[in-house]
Amino acid sequence: MLIGRTPPPEEVFTPRNPEVNERMYIERSKLERDLQNALKGNQHIIIHGESGTGKSWLYKRVFALTKTHYEVGNLANASRFKGIAKELENLVDRKGDAEVTEYTEEKSAGASAGVFKGDLKHSKKHVKGRKEPFERCLEAIRKDGGSGPAVLVLDNLESIFDSADLMNELADLVILLDDPRYAKYRVRLLLVGIPHGVRDYFNRTKNRAPVANRLVELPEVSRLSDREATSFINRGFVDVLKYAFGPDARSQVTYHIPWVTDRIPQRLHEYCLHLAYLAQQNANTVTTEMFEEADRMWLSGSLSLAYGVIERLMNKRDAKVGRRNQTLYVLGRIGPSEFHVPDVEALLRSHFPSTTFAKTLNVSGTLSDLSKGEAPLLRRAPNADGYIFMDPVFRMCLRAMLRKRGESVTRVDTTSI
Repeated sequence: MLIGRTPPPEEVFTPRNPEVNERMYIERSKLERDLQNALKGNQHIIIHGESGTGKSWLYKRVFALTKTHYEVGNLANASRFKGIAKELENLVDRKGDAEVTEYTEEKSAGASAGVFKGDLKHSKKHVKGRKEPFERCLEAIRKDGGSGPAVLVLDNLESIFDSADLMNELADLVILLDDPRYAKYRVRLLLVGIPHGVRDYFNRTKNRAPVANRLVELPEVSRLSDREATSFINRGFVDVLKYAFGPDARSQVTYHIPWVTDRIPQRLHEYCLHLAYLAQQNANTVTTEMFEEADRMWLSGSLSLAYGVIERLMNKRDAKVGRRNQTLYVLGRIGPSEFHVPDVEALLRSHFPSTTFAKTLNVSGTLSDLSKGEAPLLRRAPNADGYIFMDPVFRMCLRAMLRKRGESVTRVDTTSI
């Protein structure tokens, strides 16, 4: 990077970038410390958190700081290939390390037969024992890692949760790492996935107790705090891009963006990139008028699938009250991950006092309906008493998509983008 050069927005806000964006990385001291401490122990490690919360950047940052060599295997491929071993073989083959599996030996022998005398050459083919894919993978990682710490990362763990065969295979790999033939490579496993309570999933496997004793699950990698999200936004727009702000725009930036993105790092990068492009076209100045357009651009791009689901769930235009729309609106304003019928009803009566006064709202039935069908918005919480979103992206989409006009609810139209 040239000294003094102001980078373009796409070098500052980098959603889905596989490499850590050091300029915009927000330190998460406790999580980083927990991972560093886990690397010093003897157990294999589980990192979990919702999509986009920064799990990959977290472990890559810590591995860089601790000079830990790692290779990443994708369990989505294991699901596709019908075997974790096949993905590990694929991982080694992609590295291009050829393995000698056979060689030919030639010998000469004196001979006198018929009308000639000379040397006859005899060749013999020898087949070398071939290591199975897991050991080959560990061997390759250790070779590249030298004498330092080394880790095999298995990402997208949720891809195999519904496969008893693949979960059993993973359980076997965890146990095998204690076998001297595999332990000699000194490679640790790091399992990365979305759901919490990953250790509990191994209860379905045949070796549940031995596996649980070999794994440590770190605290959830969750959304940023308000302070961290504000720091991220100020760093990008003010410190790095040097953008100016119109009247009231600075306060709206630090309120609106964390709220609609739910402080999920990937979503912060996405939204800020849209806003930065709009500001770039306005003499590098952010104005309050840009937020409506940034919402529409974000909805039509990053959140288009969620937008389609919610659009299909909304009341038809001729609905007299639009209770379904009102319910969707307040669901976007719910804070906790798990919520209950009284929580939703209280918000409905608070936001729409006239049309809910002295009315029976049947919130229970509405929430039940929103948890059914081919593309449900909600699902029952584990205790079966409350609800949670099928995907946190729905909460973000509701916030950016729906607008209250009096006691009616309308959606942001993205068709003109």
